[in-house]
Amino acid sequence: MSISKRLIDLARSELNSLLDKAAEYDERRGLDDDSWGGGLEGLSDEDLEAELERRKRAREEAEEAATGKRAASEAKSGGAKASSASGKRADPPRRTAAGDEAVRKAYAALEVPPGSDFETIRKAYRRLMRKYHPDLHGGSPAAQRAATDLAQRLTEAYKLLEKQTRKK
Repeated sequence: MSISKRLIDLARSELNSLLDKAAEYDERRGLDDDSWGGGLEGLSDEDLEAELERRKRAREEAEEAATGKRAASEAKSGGAKASSASGKRADPPRRTAAGDEAVRKAYAALEVPPGSDFETIRKAYRRLMRKYHPDLHGGSPAAQRAATDLAQRLTEAYKLLEKQTRKK
C-alpha cells in the first residue's frame, strides 16, 4: 500500500468518525436533517426568539434530566464515599470519550485489533515503520512530507498504546 493511499485511508476513517459523532449528537438531541438550523431564515424576529427560547428550555431540561439520572443512580448504589479529609463526597475519575476515541484510533493506525497485547502492538509498529519510514521515501518532497507525517502518527499511536497496555 502506498503512502498516499494510507494517508487517504487514515483521513477517510477520521472523517467517518467525525460524521458518526455528529450523527450520534443529533440523535441524542432529537434532531432530524431539516431541523439542523435550516429553515430559520424565513422566521420573523418574534418567531426566532420563541425558537431560541424553546431550544434553551429543551437544553436545560436535558441537562436536568441527566443530572437527575446521575443523582438517582448514586442514591440507588448507596451514594459516593465521603472523603475523610473534607467530609465531602469524592467523585470517581471520569472516563472520557475522547480518551477512548484516541485509543481506538491508535489501534486502527497500527492496524491491530483493539485489546491486543503489547508485543503485538510493538511488532505492528516496527513493521509499519520499516515500510513507511521517511528515509525510505526521500525521492520527492511531497513523498518525504507524507512519510514524515505518517511516521509521526504511528509513533504517537504507539506511545499511547504503550502507556495503555503497560499500566494494565
